[in-house]
Amino acid sequence: MTHGYLSIASAAGWCDVSPKTIKRWLSRGLPCYQDGPKTKILIAPDDIRAFLTKRQAQQPDVDAMVEEVIRNLGI
Repeated sequence: MTHGYLSIASAAGWCDVSPKTIKRWLSRGLPCYQDGPKTKILIAPDDIRAFLTKRQAQQPDVDAMVEEVIRNLGI
């Protein structure tokens, strides 16, 4: 578990993405911490990891897809 929080700029550097990408992730549900509407937004690295893991696309099983096509073709 990582302790500490990152600003939007620091989170962007930590993830090697732009601050605009971090803001997009925030609008899509990345948790953040903020004391008030005009205070600095802070993001926990563990929350970033969990957010990205949850959103990660499943890799298709190409072998199963090929086998299904072959079965459907009757080969």
